[in-house]
Amino acid sequence: MLSVVVDQPNRMAVCERPTPDPARGEVRVRVRYAGICGSDLHIFRGKNPFVAYPRIIGHEFVGRIDAVGAGVSASRIGELVVADPVISCGHCHACRIGRQNVCSRLQVIGVHRDGGFSQYACVPAGNAYVVPNGLSASSASVIEPFAVAANVAHRTGVLAEDIALIYGAGPVGLNLMQVLKRVYGVRTFITDYVDERLALALGCGAEEDEIINTSREPLEQALARRGVEGGPTLIYDAVCHPSILEEAVRIAAPAAASACWVFPRRLRRSRSRS
Repeated sequence: MLSVVVDQPNRMAVCERPTPDPARGEVRVRVRYAGICGSDLHIFRGKNPFVAYPRIIGHEFVGRIDAVGAGVSASRIGELVVADPVISCGHCHACRIGRQNVCSRLQVIGVHRDGGFSQYACVPAGNAYVVPNGLSASSASVIEPFAVAANVAHRTGVLAEDIALIYGAGPVGLNLMQVLKRVYGVRTFITDYVDERLALALGCGAEEDEIINTSREPLEQALARRGVEGGPTLIYDAVCHPSILEEAVRIAAPAAASACWVFPRRLRRSRSRS
């Protein structure tokens, strides 16, 4: 099979690799689409301390199951699935309290083991989720980052009266904006300094006065001009630049909540209604 292999930092190539056979409890997915995440770029640039080279990268992928390992029903062959890239043991303290993302034996597909930038990829059967009918394979390829956005919103807690601010109109920021506006129905501002990204925000449902280009408008004044008194009550950092935290703390409303999206999807959370 053909695979995109990073054999050392700053060097990758399309290579012939043996087609894997699914182990017990696994399924093999014939990959149709795969998304490029910022963490894939970190691996390519040698900035991820958890990866061992060579590595087939890619953890956002969709495809059809074409083979199953022992203990998995053959009826699953042909299913269109996406993979949850977080493989946890299910037994440690973190797993028992529902925090599988910090499992003591954590493995991440595309980081600790080979991922989806390949014609075929093997994943645990329990990590292969069937794509709902009516959703195209190309759209399903972004289910994993969408799930990140949905989880962040759920864990911060969203109230009907909240006013949200998102730093960064990249894929996670745009997904988060849609969750906040379409699921929770709260007013949501989104910032960036790239007009093309803010144009995408408009296409994803932002109102004209909800986008802020911070290269032209200082954020605090821009929010005040849009009638945000006392600051946003929800702030999400989908950029993870150190300068953002200081500003976010300064402009946040009293008792506001904040969250920072960082690999591997750990949530920094703070909220009080006292």
